Amino acid sequence: MGEPAPISLDTLTEQQQEALASARLIAKEAGWKLDEFSEWTLLRFLLKHRWKLSAAEKQIRSTAAWRAEVGADAIRASIAAGLQPRDWPAMDRICPHVLLAFTNLPTDDGDRLTYVDANDVFEVDAFLNCATAAEIFVINLYVLEHASYHNDRRSAATGRLCRWSTHFDARGIGMRHISVRVAWKFRPCLPLADNFYPSLFGFMLTVNAAKAMAVFWSLVSPFVGENAKQVAILDTESSPGALLFRAPASSVPTCYGGSLLRLPVDEVSRLPAPPERFDYGAAYPNELGRWLASGLPAAALPDPARGGGDEVGETGISR
Repeated sequence: MGEPAPISLDTLTEQQQEALASARLIAKEAGWKLDEFSEWTLLRFLLKHRWKLSAAEKQIRSTAAWRAEVGADAIRASIAAGLQPRDWPAMDRICPHVLLAFTNLPTDDGDRLTYVDANDVFEVDAFLNCATAAEIFVINLYVLEHASYHNDRRSAATGRLCRWSTHFDARGIGMRHISVRVAWKFRPCLPLADNFYPSLFGFMLTVNAAKAMAVFWSLVSPFVGENAKQVAILDTESSPGALLFRAPASSVPTCYGGSLLRLPVDEVSRLPAPPERFDYGAAYPNELGRWLASGLPAAALPDPARGGGDEVGETGISR
């Protein structure tokens, strides 16, 4: 997080273009199965290492070896072929405990937004029992590969480096949800982003956090380092409209002060379960769940065979 993003590959200096070409050769030599958007992946490694190819090379080679070991290239290929979050392994057991809405909705910086809400559905014991540690690791791979592939694809489409930004509604999440057992189960996943997915994340905005959590973060964040500038944890009083300082109203649901009445039609397929067979309002009795449900009655969803949308418009944005 926090590295300046180039406007386009065309803005790179001759030396930077040579470094990127060398990084591609290094990755291919190391067995990395590159695709049409992988140039943006490799650019992220060079950015992390301030364009020092020798330093980036070590991480590129270790990443290529790791990807071969865990099957990450195959996961990326399946996502490129159209695999959606609802089809990920164990997603049907994990999604009832947290609502994840992956989108391509842009922030002010052109990053992609994901909305998260776990209020009234997350309980430690139930979550720990829904999947094994191995399954948790695998689904984290799918999350990271999904973010990486679609970030790179968006980067290629817009000509500027795109990252993954998150908006987490922490209303109702308290000390009883803070568990060493959860952290331990996720322990193998924690270093993955730093080790193998550099420059993946944009901002991480947490709203409606418990007062103590927000105060604690305000005290420690100055000492955490440069990356902390992209992380914000706000209490309920400071949360209304907070996302509007980082994203246009057209990307922000009305429940968070924006003008987005419902998910755009092309974003619905990214939801963790098919809305025609899943009652989001009943499954997620929280802010984000109610907002989704209000815009996802099965009868109102456009039929792809017929085309067209409802009275809200294809974008889902309030006119």
